[in-house]
Amino acid sequence: MPNLSALGVAALLSLSPTPAAVVAEGQCEVLESEVTWGFKESFRSYISGAIALGQWTTSGDVGYDTPAFIFSGGEGAIAPDRRSGTVAFGGELLFEGHGGILRTSLSDPTLTLQGPRQATLAFDVTGDTMDMVSVSARDVEFVALEWSAGDERVDVATGEWVVSGAQATLTASGSEAFGTYPEGELFDPVDLRLLVTPSCLTGDALNPWWIAGGVLGVAVAGGVAVWVTARARKSP
Repeated sequence: MPNLSALGVAALLSLSPTPAAVVAEGQCEVLESEVTWGFKESFRSYISGAIALGQWTTSGDVGYDTPAFIFSGGEGAIAPDRRSGTVAFGGELLFEGHGGILRTSLSDPTLTLQGPRQATLAFDVTGDTMDMVSVSARDVEFVALEWSAGDERVDVATGEWVVSGAQATLTASGSEAFGTYPEGELFDPVDLRLLVTPSCLTGDALNPWWIAGGVLGVAVAGGVAVWVTARARKSP
């Protein structure tokens, strides 16, 4: 006869929620994520044009909404100051053309923050390039991203971080794996939106130029006050 106690415990365990992903102490868990990227407009035009007669398809966390690819549903964690962290997506972006001669897959995108206002987008790259070179490489740092203070917005209370128009530059490893373009080639700008645990992010550090300007302004104001006071004392 079955052990009823054991069956009861098993039933309770089956109803228990799956444990949440462990986030390292001091990190902010990513609750929502979205990367919007046109890849490279001229390349999309070539693939869909009369020469290549090709197409692109997407799957998993990778979608397409003209004129941009959208990676969503990624998981990970980032530092409160956004200088480090990783967000991993599943899915694939597949380019095909020239009757199957060109076939390149960029899968499992990973966004990695690598310093103040810097990041990379990495992919597993497989297939055949336009030079008919077969490629199979994992975790290729494909493009380097960078942006200025004016390109980002942080809402500490809600945990939302938005970057608009980050510059995307093809890396040496990206050029080798993808072919077609040399290292340093500019690809389409990238928009980022991450939502993390509320109140986990820190605000922007004060711009040192603003601090210098403020100190200079105080110094000038102080000098004027001293000059006015001295003039007043000399007046009859």
